[in-house]
Amino acid sequence: MATTIKRIYTLALAKIIEAPGTDVDFDSYSPTLLDSLLVESMPYENAIRAQRGDAELTGAPEITAIDSTVLDWDDRITRGALPHGLASALMIDEEDKQAQMVLERNYFVEALEEATPAVLGYGDGDEE
Repeated sequence: MATTIKRIYTLALAKIIEAPGTDVDFDSYSPTLLDSLLVESMPYENAIRAQRGDAELTGAPEITAIDSTVLDWDDRITRGALPHGLASALMIDEEDKQAQMVLERNYFVEALEEATPAVLGYGDGDEE
């Protein structure tokens, strides 16, 4: 199922008990942060696609705004992992939330790893 960029943002804010539009920094930095998280998540999405027999992505989409742009990636990444990653990134300068930031980052990585199937030989560079 496809998920919008706005939905990922809303899910991330819910994890840190914030509402959209309440923090101008969150609103302005989230597109750039999410853009970086998509690049980081792309190998995991490609492993899922490879396991399904779908074409792999050659690049992550560029995110320039929190809007209704649809991201047609696996839900385990878009609604599972990415909100944790974005929540973590948004707390980077919150001194009283450093432990929560680390936990959210760990949840992000764990969700990516759990979503990715074990595909024999995938990513080892040995093309036959």
